[in-house]
Amino acid sequence: MYEKVTFEFGGALADKHRMNFYEAARFQYAAARLLVKLAQFRNSGRFAKNITDQSNLGITLESQTEGSFRINTEVPESSPQQAGTGQNAFLDMSLADLLAYVIERVIAKTDDEDLIDLFNAIPEITARFGKLTASDSALIEQIVRALVNEPELRGKIFPEASELVERRISELNRQDRLISSKGQVARIDAPREQKLISMAAPLVSEMATALRRSADTLKIVGKDSIKSNNVLYLNQSMAQDIMSSKVDDQITPILGNIIQYNKETGWGKVRLDISNQPLSFTVPSDQKAALQDTLLTQMGKEQVFLQIYVVRDRARAPIRVIIAGILPLDE
Repeated sequence: MYEKVTFEFGGALADKHRMNFYEAARFQYAAARLLVKLAQFRNSGRFAKNITDQSNLGITLESQTEGSFRINTEVPESSPQQAGTGQNAFLDMSLADLLAYVIERVIAKTDDEDLIDLFNAIPEITARFGKLTASDSALIEQIVRALVNEPELRGKIFPEASELVERRISELNRQDRLISSKGQVARIDAPREQKLISMAAPLVSEMATALRRSADTLKIVGKDSIKSNNVLYLNQSMAQDIMSSKVDDQITPILGNIIQYNKETGWGKVRLDISNQPLSFTVPSDQKAALQDTLLTQMGKEQVFLQIYVVRDRARAPIRVIIAGILPLDE
């Protein structure tokens, strides 16, 4: 059995069924390395630095189809036992779920403010759900899920705002995948998480080069025997942010002051000594349940002992952080 992972480009040259050869080559090389290394990790809990004939794992390309430019891959589905080895796989989950895991840790999330303004400007949404305020995160999620299931309602979204909705839909899809795979995700300990981030972040950045001239958008769609949905929606602005930033390879333990946190999205702001301004932070969807109560109880306290990955710009200045854990603070 195979699952499919599709990379779908839209806009620019892609709408003419073309891509810049150099950009496409860089994208495919990075995407291929990312999928193969994630498949290796799924099998054994580790991945090789160099990919050889023996570690290539048989991911194949399907022939090209008409329409928007798509790169279709077929990935052998995960099974509790690795075919031909007699050994149990490290993780029994789809590669799309594992993609969701790493994307949660390298891509910035949306906040609610823009969505609130958007939804409040659409009469069909306010008539059904009421006017939204900053405290309506759960209702925002309800509206986004309605947009997924109701094409007529989705047609009311202003074209210039459709990308924002696409981003939030992909975030919800990642959240759902990671919740459904939480038993397997729990097997990825902190050292393995660090190695995955160190490996995946530069490859995702390399993949984003395809949005220079070849395309305006990229979707990564995962399809297996259970579900089919997109785990990433990337536009040119997001791609530029990814290409101009780098996630630290190592976790940084640091004292901070949490000044804002949205329990639905896992997005917030924190004051840290490494920046003169509050930094936005995200909590990966698979970590929210474990960290939520502590985060909420620690808000308002002068100091919280955090474990973070710092995302830096090209000048190495911190621009946002990813919270990976909370440590007890000695009194």
